[in-house]
Amino acid sequence: MMRRVFAAVVLAYVFIPFFTLMAVPPPAVTGPAAPEQLAGGQALAEQVRSSVPPENSEIHGKLIIKSEGAQRDIPIVCRVTVKAGSWETDYETAGTAQCGAERLVVLHSTNGPSRYFYAKAASASAPLPKPAPLAAEEASIPLAGSDFSLADLGLEFLHWPVQRQLKGEMRLGEPCDVLESSNPSAGAIVRVRSDIDREFHAPLIAVGYDAQGHAVKEYSLHGSSFKKVNGRWRLEKMDIRNKKTGSRTELKFDISQ
Repeated sequence: MMRRVFAAVVLAYVFIPFFTLMAVPPPAVTGPAAPEQLAGGQALAEQVRSSVPPENSEIHGKLIIKSEGAQRDIPIVCRVTVKAGSWETDYETAGTAQCGAERLVVLHSTNGPSRYFYAKAASASAPLPKPAPLAAEEASIPLAGSDFSLADLGLEFLHWPVQRQLKGEMRLGEPCDVLESSNPSAGAIVRVRSDIDREFHAPLIAVGYDAQGHAVKEYSLHGSSFKKVNGRWRLEKMDIRNKKTGSRTELKFDISQ
């Protein structure tokens, strides 16, 4: 059963591949990396980056943002468009009383860096402008005030300069390769440790650390993230928690469509 579940994760990879809190995140690895770890890490990151979605898709849902005792629900549409050698992931949020509509388009390539295009309406009633190019270095801003940054949704850490493969382990009942991605100039998060499902090359768990080695964001998938619909396992929700602010965002999909 779980193998069918994790096959569904690959289909959902384009929406963002891992989320919900780990109980105790393992510490980020420090110290010099062996040459074989660096070579293995680059190969593993490239393998995950090159996982092209099998088909076009569109799914509706909502961002459920919980912060400082308050909750906000923001409708969102996630679209995937597969092209020759590339694919687009498109996230569009509706305007609310608190903020205008937003749209993020990430153009992924099997042989190059991701490209970001972003737009934000000036107010809740204002039209959404055409998405404009955004540098990867500027993609740490949140989407619709949520805990998901544009860079999170674009899996930007897989393009960081240092990729280090660590000893594999079992996670969520699945054999995983372990990847540590580092970029000292990335901003608030400079290191990401992710557990990659060995068969489907999909990240199942990831923890982002700051320069002091403290966990900043925690993500993962587990069995309760899925629901069986018409005989098929589908990803119903994913969750991200910011350890520093205490806020939490759930991205919940309408899988009854």
